[in-house]
Amino acid sequence: MPIRINTDIKGKEYPPYSVTVERGRIKDFARAIGDLSPFYLDDRVGAASEFGDIIAPPTFAITFRDEHADTNTMLKDLGVDISRILHGEQEFGLHRPILAGETLLCRPKITDVYEKSGRSGPMAFVVRETSVTDAKNELVATMRGVTVVRL
Repeated sequence: MPIRINTDIKGKEYPPYSVTVERGRIKDFARAIGDLSPFYLDDRVGAASEFGDIIAPPTFAITFRDEHADTNTMLKDLGVDISRILHGEQEFGLHRPILAGETLLCRPKITDVYEKSGRSGPMAFVVRETSVTDAKNELVATMRGVTVVRL
């Protein structure tokens, strides 16, 4: 018997959370992805740049997490366990560079839930978008992730 997911979570906003962009994490992330740009790694280059400090690689926002949240909240809201989910896709929209030392506010929201049938059977797709704003409430980045649930 196929599983049903709770489609009522479409439109649900999760509590906002703040992240402080740490210089060392930017450098570690850049090295981990193999991008050795001096804009990410060299404090002197960053200070002399138009940004005034090192900046983060465009996909750095993937590291933003709510350290106080229950990581299984969305799964509980969907009514499924982790054994049924797959990471579908991830997109980033960078509206301006992310700077070392700044504190940003992340606002996650479920923007869509839909079902499709694939070769391996029915699946649900859960689209989560997170807007990232700065201290002036200006948009810095948007993240869009799709979680696939095997039904």
